Amino acid sequence: MNDTSKLSQQLYDTALDELNTYLEDLKTKPPQEIISSAYQVVCKQDIVMILEDAEFTPYELEVLTSLEHPLQVLYEEWISTEDQYMEELRASVQNYVDDRLQHRAEMLYSDPQTPRYAGLYPEAQERGELHLLRASRKRDSACMKAFEDGISEANERRVMREFVEQWTQAFGHDRCKYLLGYTVQRADWDARYSATSKREAGKLDYHITTKRDPFAEFQTNTHPCLVNYAFELLIEQERGRQKPAPKRSQMER
Repeated sequence: MNDTSKLSQQLYDTALDELNTYLEDLKTKPPQEIISSAYQVVCKQDIVMILEDAEFTPYELEVLTSLEHPLQVLYEEWISTEDQYMEELRASVQNYVDDRLQHRAEMLYSDPQTPRYAGLYPEAQERGELHLLRASRKRDSACMKAFEDGISEANERRVMREFVEQWTQAFGHDRCKYLLGYTVQRADWDARYSATSKREAGKLDYHITTKRDPFAEFQTNTHPCLVNYAFELLIEQERGRQKPAPKRSQMER
């Protein structure tokens, strides 16, 4: 056995004796003190295991073997960094909770009947609802991507009405209208948008200020004529939903 191996064994034996002495002394303590010392016992046992397997350089061993109570010194060093450990533990707990909330929120907004999250970031943060805002915005992105991916082909195949119907069934009428209306409202100078479309889009509030435009990412570059026709079909859908039921005397027999 070379000098380094001897020093390593010496360090391990010293730490192990220190641990055993600590455990024997602990047995004489009241139960409450034993319970309170459980964390220290576990930490010291782990340190001994590290010292058994570690491969220190001769210089490192010189530092460690010079300690009268290496186990206690190393434990106290670990305790001095415990705040960092607790922060990591808290972060781990928070990450789990955030992931679960986000998953639930995304499942919620996958239902086309679920309305868009109406608040902006400050309101969502204040209410602890950032997971809802993120999930709703993620659904907004998927909604506009589906529109942009399919609208040109639908126009070429002359199935625009069917496409818009399927689109709203997948993402909800109100979400589709709100997002498409943004492009119409931001280009109300464009004569390719009808007066009806401009008037209807003008009713929607996008919380636009001189400092920020929260929905800029959802403005589509799709040809205005296609956007206008799709938006008019959404208006038509909405009017159809709002149309009152006929009186009994008017019903077909």
